[in-house]
Amino acid sequence: MSSPSSIQRMGQLSALVSEKTQILTDFLSTKEGPNASSLSSDELAGLPISPDDSKTFKARKLESAGLGSTDQLSLQVIWEFRIAETVPANDSITYDEISAKVQECTGKVILPFQLRTLLRHAMTNRVFCEPQKNRVAHTQMSRLLATNPKSNAWVGFLTGDLFPAFANVVAAMETWPGSQEPNETGVNIAYNENLPFYDFVQLDKERAVRYSRAIESHGSSEGAEISHGVVDGYPWADLGDGTVVDMGGNFGYVSVAIAEAFPKLKFVVQDLKGMMSAEALASVPQSLRGRVELTIHDFFGVQPVVAKAYLFRHVFHSFSDKYSTKILQSLVPALKRGAKIIINDAVLPEPGTLSYINERSIRTLDVVMLTVTNSRERELDDWKDLFLNADPRYKFLRAWRPTKSQLWFIEAEWDP
Repeated sequence: MSSPSSIQRMGQLSALVSEKTQILTDFLSTKEGPNASSLSSDELAGLPISPDDSKTFKARKLESAGLGSTDQLSLQVIWEFRIAETVPANDSITYDEISAKVQECTGKVILPFQLRTLLRHAMTNRVFCEPQKNRVAHTQMSRLLATNPKSNAWVGFLTGDLFPAFANVVAAMETWPGSQEPNETGVNIAYNENLPFYDFVQLDKERAVRYSRAIESHGSSEGAEISHGVVDGYPWADLGDGTVVDMGGNFGYVSVAIAEAFPKLKFVVQDLKGMMSAEALASVPQSLRGRVELTIHDFFGVQPVVAKAYLFRHVFHSFSDKYSTKILQSLVPALKRGAKIIINDAVLPEPGTLSYINERSIRTLDVVMLTVTNSRERELDDWKDLFLNADPRYKFLRAWRPTKSQLWFIEAEWDP
């Protein structure tokens, strides 16, 4: 019998959720007491269900949140031992065979019983499956680890590089109470390093490549691509034939995309010396080299370019309020009345206003930024406060999220 299609499976899962929810609803409606029908924070933490009520007891799984670290563990083992590469693309393989292949390919030893323990746990997250007892096959998710270098790097970055840092966030908070410094984080304790995260990453070539690919993977996800709201999400034509300074603009890929769509605009891309390699300079199309210029500038230094607008895409979330304020203050000497500050970054939602998956994703990124740089994602009021605290002559204008985009535009202007 053939397996159900993705659409059929979605329908089956929806029906299952509905069934289990109805079981809980029916059960709780028969109970009395303060926790019988509510999950509010001022009432008991657990649902009043005894294991004797077997049907209902099996329908709820609230305790799993505290075991989330095991998800990281099983995925880390899969990545570290390159297990996805040992599983045939369109066939299955035994645990014994995987163990032998891992040792052959990596020189590392993982016993068959360890594989069973960890892969069967990963299978609860739809990573691999077991079509026959003791035989492992790919799922869509596990296959990505074997075939997509960017996805593989993203998993390696989170489970290999950041896993130790997550475990040391509390220690960092206790060691440096209230710190906003980028080198007083869980990363610094985990790796016994005094460097900020982005400098630390560059110490190891393999880690640096993995980080770069991981960021590419995240940046190409749905809603984060340039095509999803950057070019068509802001009224660039309103800037006429002005100059836009793309700050922290890497090798100019954002400026190039906008310049191609708006031929009157000019762009000055600024980033650190290490980003301006010969390869980066050559990446600007010949036809745009008169309008897109790659330059070296540290955005903590005084801004040398007077421009119509200053663009920051995915910059501020990497810096605490202390350093984000410094970035905005460093612009002031170059600003003329009406100059626009255009920020393309995340805006944290009000709790409960997004779907579970979308809210969990952005809350997770918020935790990642705290872990690696002592920074954060920001709510809309946080963005307004950032401008006000940097200089009251910044006038907050508006914020909006373009259709299909995960990132918002936050706009202010200089109004002395």
